[in-house]
Amino acid sequence: MPTIERENATIYYESYGDGPAIVFAHGAGGNAAIWFNQIAHFSQNHTCVAFDHRCFARSPTSASITVQDFRDDLLALMDVNNIEAAHLVGQSMGGFTVLRTALDAPDRVLSLTMSCTSGGIVNPNPTPALRNLTSTDNRGVEGIKATMSAKSSENAALMQLYESINNFNTEFAFSKLKHLLGPDDAVQLESLKDVQCPTLFISGKEDPLFPPDQLAAMVPHFKEARIEIVEDAGHSPYFERPEVFNELLAQQIG
Repeated sequence: MPTIERENATIYYESYGDGPAIVFAHGAGGNAAIWFNQIAHFSQNHTCVAFDHRCFARSPTSASITVQDFRDDLLALMDVNNIEAAHLVGQSMGGFTVLRTALDAPDRVLSLTMSCTSGGIVNPNPTPALRNLTSTDNRGVEGIKATMSAKSSENAALMQLYESINNFNTEFAFSKLKHLLGPDDAVQLESLKDVQCPTLFISGKEDPLFPPDQLAAMVPHFKEARIEIVEDAGHSPYFERPEVFNELLAQQIG
């Protein structure tokens, strides 16, 4: 089981394929396993690295979690895999990781794909669904499933698969995300102009956590960014509509 030792944490990762690198950062409802549709597709022509954030699944930690830790863990994974620069893909919470990396280590990032995430950009009006999700002390399986589209929710096998993947996160509770961003850690809109790489927002049309209109409002603050909205998808288009997600990512990374 490949791991790297970090301060107060052991980080599990998987690496597949060969070629230009893509690093996938999962959200709070998942772990490295969520990216099976993307790794199977892109590892034919790319090096694909997926990992468990600290305190998720196979990455135990003895400390609280911060976005700076996530950033440094990602950069350490790139180093151990001899990746000088990579396309970064962040889902929900993972968007915090990849945006922070793009801001602080721009020479290591070829492109940025933000899936259903604010990336920690200051958001004075979080949706009720987002506030409720992070207020619970459990792992929020039912809450996460409720963020799927109506069509996805009717697919019992898909929902069972998602729950099974989420159940790897035995040490995680959504309440741990309350302090993920300290008072000085939120990304201010004016700093987004410093993102050097092309940025793609992918939004599920039925996402109740980070709805399309909220993400669309962030796009003009980047030098080079656009948004694509996925029909019949909620908070997890990479999982609900993988063929659409993969095509959008393929266009982004060239």
